[in-house]
Amino acid sequence: MRRTKQNRSVWIFLGFLLLAGAANLCGRTAVPVWDALMACVNYLTYIGLLFFWGMSVLRRLLPSGARTCILHAAVLMLFYMVLRIVKYRFAMDPVSMRYAVYAYWIPQLLIPAFFLKTCLHIRRGERSRKGRGLQEANARSVLLRNLCVFLPPCLLSLLVMANDLHALVYVPLVDLSEFELATGTYRLGPVFYLLYVWMVLAAALGLFFLFREIGHVSRKALRLLLAAVICWYGLILLNVLVLDHFTKYRLFNVPEIHIFSMLGIIEICIRFRLIPFNENYAGFFRSLRIPALITDRELVPAYQSPLPTFDKGLLQAALREPVELPSDWKLFGREIRAGYAFWAEDESAVHRAQERLVEANALLEEENDLIRAETEQKEKRAYLQSRHRIYHEIAAELYPCQKRIEELLEGARPGTDSFRECIAKVSVLNAYVKRKTNLLLLSTEAEELGIGELFLALTESANYLTLAGLTTTAQGPSEGRRPAGQILALYDSFEGIAEQLLGKAPSLMVSWNGNGLRLAAEMEETPETNKLPLRVRCRKDEGILYMDIIPV
Repeated sequence: MRRTKQNRSVWIFLGFLLLAGAANLCGRTAVPVWDALMACVNYLTYIGLLFFWGMSVLRRLLPSGARTCILHAAVLMLFYMVLRIVKYRFAMDPVSMRYAVYAYWIPQLLIPAFFLKTCLHIRRGERSRKGRGLQEANARSVLLRNLCVFLPPCLLSLLVMANDLHALVYVPLVDLSEFELATGTYRLGPVFYLLYVWMVLAAALGLFFLFREIGHVSRKALRLLLAAVICWYGLILLNVLVLDHFTKYRLFNVPEIHIFSMLGIIEICIRFRLIPFNENYAGFFRSLRIPALITDRELVPAYQSPLPTFDKGLLQAALREPVELPSDWKLFGREIRAGYAFWAEDESAVHRAQERLVEANALLEEENDLIRAETEQKEKRAYLQSRHRIYHEIAAELYPCQKRIEELLEGARPGTDSFRECIAKVSVLNAYVKRKTNLLLLSTEAEELGIGELFLALTESANYLTLAGLTTTAQGPSEGRRPAGQILALYDSFEGIAEQLLGKAPSLMVSWNGNGLRLAAEMEETPETNKLPLRVRCRKDEGILYMDIIPV
């Protein structure tokens, strides 16, 4: 049905074209009224055919670069025909006639340029068959191609319009005020031949690209294109070489041959889908395998797929929001020009994917719980291992002191004079072990310890030293921090000196000297300090021995 309609349109178009040719053939009599009537029929038919063909292109073709070029070419063809009427049918003064002839070249130069540009768009694949986009890939390359295609005809058109200044196209042989380009009043300049070189080159390049592309589409299309080109150039040669020399009667003049030959070539490209084509909606809908529908404003179907239809209430609801259908289908509606479009989508795959996603999320959650529990176990194990390592290091650090306590206890005999002294030393050592262990545990958690922690340890040791016979006091700041190693070394140094003072000094005072510890005791003998962790500076003043423990 569609092909029959297309063929009918082609025959009607060709019939009107032959009517215009017949009017041109019959308009060469000596009767002015009859000739004017035939000229009107001729030109109005041409203009009507061009106008309605351009409107059909606007309706049939999808938006693309090729359609834009074709529409521009159609406008120029109409302009060409209007200028032809002005040139040959209206009497004007020499200046107006001359510039009408000059302007006559503008469409002649630009129509081949748009024809070439259309062929370039076809060559670059503005077809869904090749799966390429409609937009040019690179703006710079687009600009370069446009310059190569349109700059030459624009420059040549300017040269033609400025012929009065340089006379490179037409060289007048009469005064310029009388020059109206009548035969015998001019000779051809060098630019005139460039005009024809450009027109022939643009048309030849366009045909070259078309033959390359259409050969991949259909042998029938290739044969039709070849026949169109043969008719085009055959009619031109017939007019130029035969009819111009022997008779004034002809069906078509050269401008009409050019225009309608290009039109026929473009139409072949459209019919064989070299340009995106906007026709055969009914066939398109018949081939659809999903429910789809286009209606008018009254929801009366215009195009409909062969699958199940929907009642008007359901369609009205779909215009407001998507409607859930049985079997995981969903109906959508959208307002379009002069009506509505409806379509249904199968969302079963989406629902299955969502179910798999829920299952996967549940599985991931279980795995995350297992990973979390495993991580917690590893953290606990690592913590226990770390604490075990710390306790082991602390035990190794305090082993010598523990060994001394064990030796003292083995040698202690209850009821003897040395038993009390032995127990007192053991108590002092126990206090040192306790406080040293506490400081070591704190040092594993922080790189610096407070001076207050040091004096808490010193105070407790001082209490046991007092019970052992060495009256000891410890006073220092509660704020301030020092590296943990310094705090431990200060405490170890204090313990080493305090043990040497047992039984040799009545009292001991411990204070903070701003950087370390200061010990003061009433004794004559200076304790041994070489084996202590820190350097000890000793001095005596009025029977008091002052010992400054200085961190490194």
